[in-house]
Amino acid sequence: MLFSASRPADGVPSFPSLRKRIPLLLGVTVFAMSLAATYNAWRIAGDQLQRARQSEFDFQVRQAARRIDVRMATYAQVQRGVVAFMLGSMDVDRDNFRAFVRSLSLEERYPGIQGLAVVRLVQPAQLDQHLAAVRGEGLPYDVNPPGPRALYSLITHIEPFSGLNLRALGFDMLTEPNRRLAMERARDTGMQSASAKVRLIQENGKDVQAGTVMYLPVYRRGAEVSTLEQRRSNLIGWVGAPFRISDLMRGISGERSQDLIMGIYDGTVVDRDALLFESHPNGLGTQSRVPQFRATKQLMIGGRPWTLDLRSAPALEDRIESDEASLIAVVGTALSAVLGLLVFALASGQRRAAWRAREVTGQLSDSEFRWKYALEGAGDGVWDWNCKTGAVVYSKRWKEMLGYAEDELGEDEKVWASLLHPDDKELALGEIKRFLASTDSVYAVEFRMRCKDGSWRWILARAMAVTRDEQQRPLRTIGTHTDITRAKMDEGTLREANAQLANEQQRIRVILDHSHDAFLAVDAAGQVTDWNAKAETMFGWSAAEAIGRQLPELIIPADQRDAHNRGFARFTQSGGGHPIRTVMEVTAVHRSGQHIPVELAIAGLPTADGYAASAFIRDISLRKAAEQLEIERGKALDEARAALQHAQKLEAVGKLTGGIAHDFNNVLHVIGGNVQLLQLLCKGDERLLKRLASMHAAVDRGAKLSSQLLAFARRQPLQPVVVDLTHVLVNMDDLLRRAMGESVALSIRSDELLWNTLVDPGQLENVLLNLAINARDAMPDGGAIVIELDNSTIGEGGLDGAPDMAPGQYVRVSVTDTGVGMSPEVQALAFEPFFTTKPVGKGTGLGLSMAYGFVKQSGGHIQLLSKPGSGTSVVIHLPRSEQAETIVEVAATADLVGGGETILVVEDDEDVRATAISQLQELGYQVVQARDGESALAMLEGGVQVDLLFTDVVMPGPVSSTALAERARVLLPGLRVLYTSGYTRNALTTGGRLDGGVQLLSKPYRREELARRIREILARQGN
Repeated sequence: MLFSASRPADGVPSFPSLRKRIPLLLGVTVFAMSLAATYNAWRIAGDQLQRARQSEFDFQVRQAARRIDVRMATYAQVQRGVVAFMLGSMDVDRDNFRAFVRSLSLEERYPGIQGLAVVRLVQPAQLDQHLAAVRGEGLPYDVNPPGPRALYSLITHIEPFSGLNLRALGFDMLTEPNRRLAMERARDTGMQSASAKVRLIQENGKDVQAGTVMYLPVYRRGAEVSTLEQRRSNLIGWVGAPFRISDLMRGISGERSQDLIMGIYDGTVVDRDALLFESHPNGLGTQSRVPQFRATKQLMIGGRPWTLDLRSAPALEDRIESDEASLIAVVGTALSAVLGLLVFALASGQRRAAWRAREVTGQLSDSEFRWKYALEGAGDGVWDWNCKTGAVVYSKRWKEMLGYAEDELGEDEKVWASLLHPDDKELALGEIKRFLASTDSVYAVEFRMRCKDGSWRWILARAMAVTRDEQQRPLRTIGTHTDITRAKMDEGTLREANAQLANEQQRIRVILDHSHDAFLAVDAAGQVTDWNAKAETMFGWSAAEAIGRQLPELIIPADQRDAHNRGFARFTQSGGGHPIRTVMEVTAVHRSGQHIPVELAIAGLPTADGYAASAFIRDISLRKAAEQLEIERGKALDEARAALQHAQKLEAVGKLTGGIAHDFNNVLHVIGGNVQLLQLLCKGDERLLKRLASMHAAVDRGAKLSSQLLAFARRQPLQPVVVDLTHVLVNMDDLLRRAMGESVALSIRSDELLWNTLVDPGQLENVLLNLAINARDAMPDGGAIVIELDNSTIGEGGLDGAPDMAPGQYVRVSVTDTGVGMSPEVQALAFEPFFTTKPVGKGTGLGLSMAYGFVKQSGGHIQLLSKPGSGTSVVIHLPRSEQAETIVEVAATADLVGGGETILVVEDDEDVRATAISQLQELGYQVVQARDGESALAMLEGGVQVDLLFTDVVMPGPVSSTALAERARVLLPGLRVLYTSGYTRNALTTGGRLDGGVQLLSKPYRREELARRIREILARQGN
């Protein structure tokens, strides 16, 4: 039997046979281990790819949500601008509102906003008046829908007022449930509120889109709105912004609009009935593919939840697809086979295997390095460059990345250089040159390369030197090309989003810089973060100076800064307080220190560090000045009205006084004249003479009363002459001291160079005597009276308390006492006729009123200065006269008896005429009489010769007293005329003063006064 070396008889393999099988076992083992490593690398690459896909999809979802948030936040700022423009009032000028909305350029800058509307709350009782007011502006305005209800919320303004918006005017928002819920939420929170899905009233059946309406409440100016009850009670309306959702979302996805399929739903559930917007309602052409990724995201838009349903589109899935996992599997399997064969050959080849091993070792090392690098840069293009020969090996993926087949590109460095972008070529070649000349171990640079279809892709090239020469410069370099086009596009998208946000911010900045109001913002620390152009001009600080500084240092008055800081500290913690969402008036300070009245509207903004604030500030200096002017005008009007009432009262008193003065004085004259005649007849009968004297004293009191009434009413005829008041007081000194008594000290002070004044001295003496008596009576226990005379010049500003006093030079007379003084209430009535504080029977109440009338009739001014317990000063200003003092002749006191002159007495009252005739005849005159001017003129024309015409002023008939005197002087040249009257009715006066040359004897007069005046007049004729 032959011996078998391979297997023993019992069937167990012999050692030599096992030895032959060792190479195969080693090859299979290495192949299996390499496959296991390849599987792990393939799985890791697949997981990384899946995470990269999910990350890209999540990024697109975040970008979409962020764009919607940014757009809605920007649009909300537009509504806040409208509320700030209204300043807490629904009475908005239609033209100003139109100009403001036009400046926003809604269609170009804010797509989707159908318009901006003002919604006003109207009570049923005010509805008719409201409709009439709006229709009065020429607008077709009716309530829609019609019908009675407890409260109306009517659109009164909407801009642009054209197109579909014409249908909105007069619409009652509260009648629709979805709108009502949003409006009530806005009212209760004070924040922007969005309605549920609605059909806009502007829709006309063409291109109908889902809609929503944003509301922002408007509260009454200056009202407190810190609590729910206050917000509800002070609401006056809303600012509404209707949105067509498809127009609103137009362009929201930017250049990546084909990457996502987006649906927006009203509420928290994806429901077809709640669909607001669908990005691709007609599909993308490959609807059979199931999206690889899907996400839902909820946004809070104006307090209303929106649900975003986002799915990956084929364009996104194709763009993020990668063959790197497949490449790892193919390369790993091939390398595993090579390694297995190599180990099998090494184990079974002996000499040939040893020689082969040396040759393959280098290839294995290279292949292992390439394999490891492929694992590190899975999915990237690989290149192997012999830096000495210039030969380059480009991997299949390297070429596919640029759209080329494996055999379409050569294997040298010129191929790479020819595909570089012209703008990047210098950088890329310069970086290679630097790498070859250095000992750096890493090479990395970004550039663009041209694809086969002519497009350009961004490449990140990274490499490291595998072998180096003696100077450590690279001889052989292996590297990868990574396609970073998507990352660059994402960077571009982010830059575009940031640029869009910057543009939106710039638009808001342009709006704010062109606002008529100052706008500023402060952070939670109180530092200024925004400061528009109007704020620069209003407060004198430039934006560069203001931003970053504490607001109180810039515009808060120093005495208010502590209160401001305490209030702001409370605000930053809660975001609430009295100023928020209200319009109030405060005082700010300019850089120069000047205080500025301003109107302030503040809004709170939540931040990470607390609440910040923004404010619109309007300079109301002009309005305040106008209000002050209106107050002054009202005050002047009140003063003018009071002056008019006083003038009307004077006119009424004057008419009443004048109406009775003539007849009253005639009665007194008859009584007094007859009493005087009886006194002549009853000489020696002391008892009867005493009775007659008492009667005559009563006549004098009645005459004085009548004279005082005429003086108050400025109806008495004055006979002014130029006098020096010092001489008047000197002449009155004895009379005044006797009237004051021993308990009152009287002193008179006068300027040495006192000016003259034109005044009736007799009436002035009466005034001064009355004032002195009043001062005496105010000091029952005694005191002091000072009468001062001095010169006074009144400037353009006038005299305090005398706005009607003309500027000029005056002689001032002051009568001051140390008595009990007057209260303001008594001072207000002191010049009223018959007003007195004296006991009954102690005064008539006409002293001050007569003084007032006399001073006013003389062109002067009288003023009371008094305080209770501090005495009283009566200050009289009389106009200065530049003429010399008139010397007044003092009449003789002896009785004057007439001679043989003939006197014509003209009097319509028979009793008065009879009394006058008796008095004249008793004096010895020849008397002829006439009952009126007409009969007297007939007598003179008939040839009657008389020496003096003694005529009443006011008489009935066609011939007046003045006409009679004028005609009589023509008939009898040299005839003297003496008028007499109880009241002249201005027949002989001009400006309250007797005309020049007129001689008047006022009724009732005494016999002595009549005799003296007749002799004076006839004596002038003789002279």
